[in-house]
Formats: sequence, structure tokens, C-alpha cells
Amino acid sequence: MKLNDMKIGDIGKISKMDAPKNIKRRLMEVGFINGSMVRTVLSKKHIRAYMVKGAVIALRVCDTKNIEVEV
Repeated sequence: MKLNDMKIGDIGKISKMDAPKNIKRRLMEVGFINGSMVRTVLSKKHIRAYMVKGAVIALRVCDTKNIEVEV
């Protein structure tokens, strides 16, 4: 399942990231690494917010389409 397919309240474990190198590096800096647990806290048309490692991080939907999660 893709990260952007998760509904509010869903919890998943990051299993794979196929983002461009610059996006992947920034995501990893804020805690989006393989094995991290994420919970969807906000879902709007072009923005999603996730709780990861105790912080809420908002991402553009286009950046979440490249992240695979196990629910």
C-alpha cells in the first residue's frame, strides 16, 4: 500500500521508498526510514500529515506516492 492511500488514524510501517534522491534524503532526516511506524493525522486534497517518531510532518501528496507501507 502507498503512504498516500492510508486513511486518517491508520498506522503503517514504512517498507520501501522510491523517491528522488533529494526528497528521500529530506524524508529520512525527519524520520521516514524503513521500519518506522507512521500514523495518518490529516488528509486534504494535496497535503497529508503523518505522526512519525513523535513529530507531525506534513507532506505533499506527490511525495507520498513513492513510499510503500505495511498496514
